[in-house]
Formats: sequence, C-alpha cells, structure tokens
Amino acid sequence: MEDFVGQTSREDSAARYGGKIIWEKCRQDNREISKFHIRGEGMSRRRAWFISPMVIASACFFTLLFSDSGGATTQGKPEPTMASTPKGTVWKYDYFDNFYDVSPVNSREIWIVGNSGKILHSGDEGKSWTIQVSGIKEDLYSASFIDVRRGWCAGSNGLILHTEDGGVTWARQTTGTTHPIFRIQFLSEKVGFACGYFGLILRTTDGGRTWENKSLGEDVALRGMSFLNEKTGFIVGEFGTMLKTADGGSSFTRLTSPVANTLFAIFFFDANSGYASGIDGCLLATIDGGRTWRKEDSGTKDHLIGIRSNGLFAVAVGLRGAVRVKAGGGKWVAVDGKTFNWLSGIYLDRDRKGLAVGAHGTIIRLEEILPKGKEK
Repeated sequence: MEDFVGQTSREDSAARYGGKIIWEKCRQDNREISKFHIRGEGMSRRRAWFISPMVIASACFFTLLFSDSGGATTQGKPEPTMASTPKGTVWKYDYFDNFYDVSPVNSREIWIVGNSGKILHSGDEGKSWTIQVSGIKEDLYSASFIDVRRGWCAGSNGLILHTEDGGVTWARQTTGTTHPIFRIQFLSEKVGFACGYFGLILRTTDGGRTWENKSLGEDVALRGMSFLNEKTGFIVGEFGTMLKTADGGSSFTRLTSPVANTLFAIFFFDANSGYASGIDGCLLATIDGGRTWRKEDSGTKDHLIGIRSNGLFAVAVGLRGAVRVKAGGGKWVAVDGKTFNWLSGIYLDRDRKGLAVGAHGTIIRLEEILPKGKEK
C-alpha cells in the first residue's frame, strides 16, 4: 500500500525547471492556500479498507508530500551547478522541488535533500547553494552528516547513499529492503540507525557497509527518530507508536503514548527533555526521558511534521507553513512562517540560527522569524 505515501515512479520528472534561487514575496492568495490546505494522515494497510474522507485526504497529502513535485509537472531544463540567494527570510529554490530534510554539521555547513535525488550543499550558512550530483532519481527524505566529509541520505525504495568527500560523490549502500526509509541518523562514523515503512528499523556498526534489520514485523510506518547516543534512542510513527532502545537497537520498549494518531517527528535535546509532533497539530512533551508524555496545546489543527529544540526554544513546523514556538516553560505560540507551503525539515542551533525547508523549494531562515525577546 505504498500509494498512501506517494511511492511512485519518477522517471518522467528527473529534469528540473531552472534552478535559480528566487526571492518569494509570500503571496497568500486563495490559489496558493487551496493547493496546500487539504492534507490528511498517512495510513497503512489495515486502515485502507475504511473508505472515508480521511482516506481521500490521506492519499492526497502524502502523494504530494512524498512525491517528486508536489503535484506540479516538471519541465526538461538542465540544472545549474550553483545558485546564489539574496538576503531575506523566505526563499524559493525551485517551484518544482520539494525539500524534506535539512542536516547541518555546524551553522555554516548545511545539506538539504528532496525529491528525485536532489541534494543541495551550503558552506556559507545558506547564502548560496551548490547542487550535488546524487546519481539517483529516488526521493530523499532524510540526511545525517557527522562532519564536513562524511554523510548519509535515505529515501524511497530502501535507498541509502553515503559520501566520504562532502557530497562530491555518493555511493549506494546495500540495505536489504525496498521499503521507504523516512529517517536516518548517524552517531559516529560507524554507528547509525534508520527507520521507515512496515515497521522497518535498520542498524549499522560499520558505517553502512552492512545494515542489520531490526524491524518490528508490524504494518506500521515509523517516521521519526532521535538518538541521544549510540545506545539510547527513540522512534515514533503511526497509531501513536513510541519506541525506546537503551541497548543500541538490539531491543525496543514500547512507551505509553497519550495519542493514537500518527506521530511524524521526535527530538530529544538531552536525556530527559523531549518533544514529539504529529497529525492534527499534536504536540507531546516529556521531562523524564520518555517514561511519561503529556499533551500540549499547539493552537492548530495543521499537521506538525518536524520538531527541534535548542534548550531555549522548541520549534515545530508543518502544513500550510505552520510554525509553532515554545520558549522555556511557556506555551506554544504561532509564528508567521511567511509561506503557505508545507514545511518538513528543520534544524535549530543555540543562537536561534536555523532553517526550515518544505514544498516548492521553500527555505526559511528561522532566526528572522523566531521571537527575539528574553526567554521565559
């Protein structure tokens, strides 16, 4: 049932239309809104037989979220190798690109991955971006770099790519699966984890030369991952699934979740403090290392697809350009994201610098939209 997450063939849309980074004046007209406000939850096989508006919305949402062009038709124009951006809060890289994740090594060295094998690299805090040749046409959903040379990307059809030269060249790694991999994270040059469709969990202890399948054996999509170190990590997914390992992925314990809906993302800033986000504006928080979770009011019904915390701020992003921010122990508040495109990937450092990326080549500077007052 991979159609529910838009795992479709992309041979006809490998080419790009342009490539220049364009300043977006953030038009919020009815046409823009109507393209992105009808989205629903991804569903697995055991729910596929319930024909309802939620099923239709689900198919529309993830077909667009995890497809090459968000419903747009790509044109056969060649890609440039470099594009510079003017200063500003929101940029459009290319209308026909969807960006799913952003992975920094530091505030200067940043990678973005997206549909049809798109990989971008910036060495100057996002002031300019270089297109890196991935050599593949599968969608890339997640990236993880441990330094400026070594990184990994994961995506559709069980794909994992690895670079040893900062993305100049990329090589496939053998994963033993064709299921979509939604999240990948490396803790060192040797140890990494990945998760995806049909309860897929992968582990490597040799830099990805071999991947060990530690899957749940259940029909559940695992979408979010956050490892604190090589031993302790968390995974979330459909039906409110929350998992924890304390032995490096050899075994996983189910955590008690206060929700039964899909969770898209999870992030732990330290051993005790963590957040998870999901469908219908769901936000969960823990202060005891995941033993207990509480619901928090996000103030929105838009799906929240990505979440990060720097210890001072927590930021969640999602559908229709939704950006929700929590400072210290305060409440979640809405921040104008300056776009109606969905946002998926996010990173945030302690200086409020960061990026959020999403549909139609959207790249947002977080430091220019986050509150600048004293943390509460």
